[in-house]
Amino acid sequence: MRTRFNSRSVGWFCAYTPLELIAAAGLEPVRLFGAAGATPTADSILGTSMCPYVRACLEQGLAGPAPRAVVVAGCCDNLRRLYDAWEHYCGPDFTYMFDVPHERTAPALEHYLRAIRGLAGALEEYTGQPVTAGALLEAIEERRRVEARLGAAALEQSRPEDRLGSEEYMGLFIAEQAASADPPGGAAAARRAGSPGKPVVVTGNIIRPGRLLGVVDSCGGAVVALDLCSADRSITWGPDHSPPDAQAGLEPLLAHLAETYLERNPCPRMFESMERHQRLIEDCRRLGARGVIIVPLMFCDPFLYDLPALERSLDGAGIPSLVVNSDYIDDNLGQVLTRVEAFMEMI
Repeated sequence: MRTRFNSRSVGWFCAYTPLELIAAAGLEPVRLFGAAGATPTADSILGTSMCPYVRACLEQGLAGPAPRAVVVAGCCDNLRRLYDAWEHYCGPDFTYMFDVPHERTAPALEHYLRAIRGLAGALEEYTGQPVTAGALLEAIEERRRVEARLGAAALEQSRPEDRLGSEEYMGLFIAEQAASADPPGGAAAARRAGSPGKPVVVTGNIIRPGRLLGVVDSCGGAVVALDLCSADRSITWGPDHSPPDAQAGLEPLLAHLAETYLERNPCPRMFESMERHQRLIEDCRRLGARGVIIVPLMFCDPFLYDLPALERSLDGAGIPSLVVNSDYIDDNLGQVLTRVEAFMEMI
């Protein structure tokens, strides 16, 4: 996947990054998906027992095309170490890390709001121009339009007659996040619209485009939802999240931004794990999914800690599940193919 970068590009890594604030500063938020293949230089810095996505991103920053500015959500130890290494080894023009709380309580919301205020100040210092209420409202409205299109695509994905191949469907989200120079899906799409298949939900944190999802399609699966931070779970702005008017000033918009991000479908790092499990179960029932394929990244402690409870929740709801651990390179597709084929036969 080729990605365009320019002097306005700001790299980001976590779905709890307030993209609207970056855009309001006159910059272009671009999600980084990391270098393809092995990560020898990043491994020598971070070690091989760190998150493979983080290592792939550092490798991109060291050896591949990457933006001159990055914003890091300090939501896990791996991303915090990425921030340290990026600042020390990649020679960026701008780096900033902000805290993300683990819950949705009033003190947590206030903490996240302070973090967002700090990010706004840092962006203003970097660009030399203020973040105004008008610019932030415009960025929020543009993001709402983008996510309305993605929400419509998610609805179409639930209908067999409109369904895209899983890689093609994921490509819609990638194109919006990563400023990809390649067309969404492209040759990687293994199933075109309207093709039949056994409906399944794929859940996890982040999956490298163009690899594992194609195996699901080729084994007779039809992905009806991608519960990933890089796909369905990245949608933040629902129809009930209308922002306040810019006339009220910047502070109410920042508060609304913080509250909206914390209210989104939680990821495994958040304490509301049972809520996330219940949402996943409800999605499976609503979409008629016959099973769930769980794809945790190796060394992702929050997801791996949550995994046993997630399997119990699905089993208690009578929903079969398959765990496919990913090293983000996913060069063991032969083994994955065998396991997914067996799972498809079982469901």
